[in-house]
Amino acid sequence: MSQLEAFGFESAGQNFEDNSNENGFTFWYATKVMEMLDYEGWSSFQKAINKAMATCTSLNIPVIENFLQEVRIIDGKQVNDIKLSRFACYLTVMNGDTRKPAVAKAQAYFASLAGAVQHYLEESEKVERIQIRNEISEREISLSSVVKRAGVQIYGYFQNAGYRGMYNKNINQL
Repeated sequence: MSQLEAFGFESAGQNFEDNSNENGFTFWYATKVMEMLDYEGWSSFQKAINKAMATCTSLNIPVIENFLQEVRIIDGKQVNDIKLSRFACYLTVMNGDTRKPAVAKAQAYFASLAGAVQHYLEESEKVERIQIRNEISEREISLSSVVKRAGVQIYGYFQNAGYRGMYNKNINQL
């Protein structure tokens, strides 16, 4: 188990990731998240959700894609609930009551998750850059051998002519 998985915020033995649901996309029920964050009532938790929705609106992110209203049956009673995307959970937690230890743990969890994603993106960009560099090198070697077979004596002059043709500038001017 990675440090990130082990770090997942827990409340009353419930891990955040273990409480996800799947139905075309991964989501969490707001009532379950509320319970995990140790909120006693819906009205105080709804303040955090409303702030999270306002954040989505101000960022021009579709609210309906992250906060999907649903009526479901729990213990024979109809309950108004909301399906929260991971992003909606993040926004809700970040707008939660930081005096609650469970909210502080959840904020630390999402901060570490964001850091891990950022690191992954940076590393993938490095790999992509190396792959492109290798591909260019292979093509340069191939071009060089073709040009040599065609009788070009000084490859640098040939290459510079290409830059002049494409950019109307010598390689030194670029």
